[in-house]
Amino acid sequence: MSYKAYLSQTQRIQSSQSGEYCSKYGVIALSFLILFFFVTPIIYAKTLPKDNNPTLCEIKIISSQIAKGTGIDRTERPITGWENVNQFPDLIESRWKDYSGSVWYKIKWDYTCNNQKAPATLVINNINMAGQIYLNNELLWQDRSLIEPLSRSWNMPRYWNLPASSLNAGENILWIRVVGVATQSSGLGKVLLGCHSDEVMPLYQKFWYEQRVLHFFNLVFSLTLGIVALLVWLFRRKESVFGWFALTSLTWVLIMSNVVMINPILELTTLQIARVNIVALFSYFILSCFYAWRLAQRSFPKTEKMLFAALATIALMAIFLPDSALGTFLMLSFIIGVLIIIINFITYPFIAYRSKKIEANLLACVFLIYLIVAVHDFLYIMKIGSGISWTAYTAPLATLFIALILAMRLANNIRKIERFSKTLEESVVQAKSELKLSLSAQHHLELENIKLQERMNLAHDLHDGLGGSLVRSMAIVDQSRDNLSNQQFLSMLKLLRDDLRQIIDSGSSSSNDAPETPMIWGAAIRYRFVQIFDELDIQSTWNFPDQWLTRPTALECLTLLRVIEESLTNIIKHSNARYIKVDLFYDQKDQLILEIEDDGIGFDVDAVFRSGMSVGLRSMKFRIEKIGAKMDILSQAGSTRIKVIKP
Repeated sequence: MSYKAYLSQTQRIQSSQSGEYCSKYGVIALSFLILFFFVTPIIYAKTLPKDNNPTLCEIKIISSQIAKGTGIDRTERPITGWENVNQFPDLIESRWKDYSGSVWYKIKWDYTCNNQKAPATLVINNINMAGQIYLNNELLWQDRSLIEPLSRSWNMPRYWNLPASSLNAGENILWIRVVGVATQSSGLGKVLLGCHSDEVMPLYQKFWYEQRVLHFFNLVFSLTLGIVALLVWLFRRKESVFGWFALTSLTWVLIMSNVVMINPILELTTLQIARVNIVALFSYFILSCFYAWRLAQRSFPKTEKMLFAALATIALMAIFLPDSALGTFLMLSFIIGVLIIIINFITYPFIAYRSKKIEANLLACVFLIYLIVAVHDFLYIMKIGSGISWTAYTAPLATLFIALILAMRLANNIRKIERFSKTLEESVVQAKSELKLSLSAQHHLELENIKLQERMNLAHDLHDGLGGSLVRSMAIVDQSRDNLSNQQFLSMLKLLRDDLRQIIDSGSSSSNDAPETPMIWGAAIRYRFVQIFDELDIQSTWNFPDQWLTRPTALECLTLLRVIEESLTNIIKHSNARYIKVDLFYDQKDQLILEIEDDGIGFDVDAVFRSGMSVGLRSMKFRIEKIGAKMDILSQAGSTRIKVIKP
């Protein structure tokens, strides 16, 4: 097995094991949550104290009354103005609308025992917002703060064991002072009195479970899921549904913190907390729409802009509205937010159906169930229905189901990525194979081009070197006055052989060393052409510098030699010149200059290049451009100059 196949198999095994571990521990975690959610009340009930020595005592509530506090700050117990309370819980606003301050509850109850006196138990499920309790004019308990910022006992059930020594045989009175705040449904919750703990403590446990355990569990659970979703979004920004769900969960955490906290944070007053809470609640309603839409891969730009505008309006009004208008504002904001979430619950099944996404359809089912809960609790809060709030029971489970749906979404995306990675790997292998074939074809083409280039170079060398020698030999034979001897013919053939050897040896000129001095470089070609010029009665002048300023490469030296050979050969062949001058020198810019002049008949340079008939001139130009030099040719009757400039 190859390493690549082994690595692929190992990754599949690890992925399978990871999926098994996730499934295994996911089931364990879910089972633990269910056990915690449903078994905790039973365990807690088993730990309640039992009354093993029941006595024949009886408690009977005679009357319950309420009155406003008196005095400058309305904290003193009133003497008159008492009104009867028919049942608990009792709301202050049902009697005195928009009232903020202290009220007193007077609860008369009869305590009788046939034998020895026994302690009694008092249970109150909430005091909204804060309060204090007197038993027969003796202080039994009070909140930490009875002035703003107030303590928050509105969702905190409590119980007290009333010692028998503090109880009167017959009539006893509970004085309960409640510090209420308008718009906050202030008042006194359920009041239970009993001689035996078995009579009232199960109800206290029920209050504690509903008002503390469920809400605290919901808080921790939402916080955990919110952080997990936020981390997923931070690492995978394309999964915007997790970002919106994280915001929704963390907003719900803020709302639940208001439910479970007993003491105000940051020294905020009750109404300031109410302003923050309504903004958080409205944000929760809107964000619930956003993450649901993103799960269905849908967006509604106009609707979303309207919702954000509504949220901004609610936030500004919560900041700047006076306390006198706060009650109406809180109620209207709550109603609008509930209508938004209910509309989302109703319309989302259609959105999910069109999306064809399993996760969206599952969420639509959860929303349909939660629609019933939302309507029930809205009627309960508006005092239209009776019973208890269902949100405390359903919110943790609903959040859990939504988290499982999002986990399903993440798992599906991971599987898509794995499939894409596999497809990509196969595509890469195929691309490598195609690239290998392409590179092989390209390499073959490059080899052919190199061979063709070498052939062209060889042709140029044969033309410039051997061809020039042939022209020179032909000129000698043609212009000779006497017949040439065998020795002269043999000398010409040896010269052609030497030129051929020079062409062969110059094939690797790029790796050879350049001559040490210009004089050595030009000696051979000068000697060769001077002999011919003498035979043809042509005068020549040769000028070379003593040293190189910058030593040229072997290729550059060979190129300049070929230019001299081609130029002199053309002069011999076409110009009828009687004087030739060859100069190699450096100008003021330290540029190497080669000039070849003659006094021949001249030629039309532009016409020759346009005709394309001069192989020699084109060969010279090609060679000169190859070494980064440039060539200028000026020609007229009686003067032709070829100038090569090498920077």
